[in-house]
Amino acid sequence: MDINAFLSKAIIEFEKWYENDEHRNNINAYDGKITKEYIESLTNNEFVDFFYEFVSEGGKIQSGGYRTKNLFREYLESNLESFKNFILEPFSNNFNFDNWFNRINEFNYFGIGIATIYLNRINKDIYSVLNNKTLKALREIGYNISLTKNLKNYKEVNEIQIKFTKTYSFIDDLYKADALNHFLIGTDKGKQLLRDNIYKEFIDDNFEQDEIIEEIVEDKELQDQTKLKKLITDNQKSKKETIEINLKTYKRHNYLMALIKKYRKYTCQFCSTTILKENGEYYIEACHIKAKSDGGKDSLDNILILCPNCHKLFDYGKKEKIKHTKEIYSVRINGKDYKAEM
Repeated sequence: MDINAFLSKAIIEFEKWYENDEHRNNINAYDGKITKEYIESLTNNEFVDFFYEFVSEGGKIQSGGYRTKNLFREYLESNLESFKNFILEPFSNNFNFDNWFNRINEFNYFGIGIATIYLNRINKDIYSVLNNKTLKALREIGYNISLTKNLKNYKEVNEIQIKFTKTYSFIDDLYKADALNHFLIGTDKGKQLLRDNIYKEFIDDNFEQDEIIEEIVEDKELQDQTKLKKLITDNQKSKKETIEINLKTYKRHNYLMALIKKYRKYTCQFCSTTILKENGEYYIEACHIKAKSDGGKDSLDNILILCPNCHKLFDYGKKEKIKHTKEIYSVRINGKDYKAEM
């Protein structure tokens, strides 16, 4: 999937939606209020009221914390000075972002989502919002990023979205970059764009790979693993976009994925599952270890052949202890170790 091509198309629709959505009206909702001078001018009661409202209405960016807002008020009243000091830190000339971010969880009911919204309200040109919506949207359009809200992911999101502001003229700040996330996964039009482009492309690619496998399954040359691997290696180097098989044109990418599936014997590299379809063929999926959007290549040492369950586990699970060489890929996902020969 060409992420830039999809975004160029999606942003045209996003701009139309944005002009009539409350996100446009809320972009300057806290102007003059989330400043060092204003916050320091508040009495203790006013400070509690202000941040109680801010959390209750989700900073007018995400859904408000209605279920926990009263608990937050009680917590705030009991921890006023430490929270106030924390809130004022980002205005300091020697603000240590990493340290601040890693201390967010010290303050009950003031999670990473609302904390990064607060930063975005301080400066929407520097600070991205990191919440579930952010991570889900970026994953859906093809970025290889986990769903964990941590410092590493924040920096990845921030880098991606700052790139948006430099690439697409309408996305001129990180508030709009966040609004784009909402548009893509929170509106009917955005979801339709994903279905018509990204999801459809995944399905179409799998159909084409299956068709290619039907064409090559009887090829005697490809029964030899050594010859098959050489063909894969040769195609990895090719600059061609398409390839012709029996007078029919296919995407070279799909040809390569079909060859790798055959080389891996249509078997999941994590759990060794094979899925036999009614027609006698096998179903399996190809998965990039390093996403193409991050510079990953269509190559034997960057492609895992996985069953659908392991594919989703790889995409959405918490990954740790990663080792990736040309020979092996090993990873711990959700506390369980997996190893695949490459």
